[in-house]
Amino acid sequence: MSLTLPAPCTLGDMRSEHVVPKISVGLPVRNASETLERCLGSLIGQDIEEFEVVVSDNDSDDGTDALLRQFAAQDQRVKIHLLDHNIGQHANMNLVFDRSSAPLFRWISADDWLEPSALGSYVDALAARPDAIGATSFFRIHADTGETHYEEFRGDYPDSPDPVTRFERILRLFHAGEAKYDPFYSTYRRETLLRTPRLRHSEEADWLLSLELALLGPIVNVDRCLTNRTRSYTTETDKRAYRVRMHPEDPEGARSSIVRFYKDMVEIIDGAGLQPAERNACVHALRRFAATDALRRGRQTFRWTVGRTIRRLPGGTRLLEALPTGSRW
Repeated sequence: MSLTLPAPCTLGDMRSEHVVPKISVGLPVRNASETLERCLGSLIGQDIEEFEVVVSDNDSDDGTDALLRQFAAQDQRVKIHLLDHNIGQHANMNLVFDRSSAPLFRWISADDWLEPSALGSYVDALAARPDAIGATSFFRIHADTGETHYEEFRGDYPDSPDPVTRFERILRLFHAGEAKYDPFYSTYRRETLLRTPRLRHSEEADWLLSLELALLGPIVNVDRCLTNRTRSYTTETDKRAYRVRMHPEDPEGARSSIVRFYKDMVEIIDGAGLQPAERNACVHALRRFAATDALRRGRQTFRWTVGRTIRRLPGGTRLLEALPTGSRW
C-alpha cells in the first residue's frame, strides 16, 4: 500500500502536547467534506483530553484532505494519513486501527458525531469493569428525511460472563430494531481487537466482528445517549454498489449469503477456544438465527422486487416516497 503522508502538523492547542491517549478514535474517510467538520468538531470538543483521532483519507477528490490538514494544524491529537488510491472502506477501517496506539479503540463514520461526554464515559465504563472487553451506549439515528429515531433498550445485553449467553443475546439484538443496539460503532479494548482479523473480506464484516467480540468477553452498555448516527433510507438497496465501496478490488469476492455467513460464523466459533458443550450450544443458536434470517432475507427480496415493479408504473416513485420512513420498498 502506497501512502502519501501529510507535512508535519503545526500544534494549535498546546494542551494537546505530550498527551498520552487513553482511547483512539479511528476515522476512515472518502469524499466527506460535507460532514467532516461536524464529526471532527465533536471529537475535538470531548470533555477529556487523553485521546487521539487517527484519520485515513481514502484518495478523496472533494477537498477532504484540505479540511483534514486544517484540523491537524489546530490539534496535535488529530493524526492524518492520505492514501494515493482507493483501498476500500473496510481496508481503510483496518488501517486506522493499525495506526492507533491507545489501549481502547472505536471507529466512527465521517457522517456521525459524538456527544461531549462520550469518550470519557466509555473510558470510565471499561475502567469500572476490568472483565469487559467493550462498551456500547444508547444512540440517536438521524434520517436523511429529517426524522430522528431513538430508543433506550432495557433488555439483556451481552454482558454476561458466559460466552454462550452473550452469543445468544447479540444474535437476538441483531434483529431487534435499528435503533436498539449498535455493537460495531462502539469502544473495545485494543488487546481484544488484536485477537481478531478485524474486518474480513465480506459485506457482513461488521456482523462477523461483533459476534466474534461477543464470544471473547462481556460487552457492557452505558445507559446514556452518547452517539449520533446518520442513516439514508433509499428506495432500493444496491448491494453491488455497497460491495464496490467496501472492497473495490474484488467486490464479488465480498458477496455474502446465509450459507456463507453460517460457515464464517462456525469458523469463528471453532476459533474462540470454547468448551465442547459451549461450542455446540453456540452452533445450535446460530442455526436458529440462520433459519430466521433466511426468512427475513426472503421477505426483504420480495419487498425490493415489488418496489422495483411499482416504480415502473406511472406515479410509482411518488407513491413509494410517500410511504413511512424505513418501509424499505
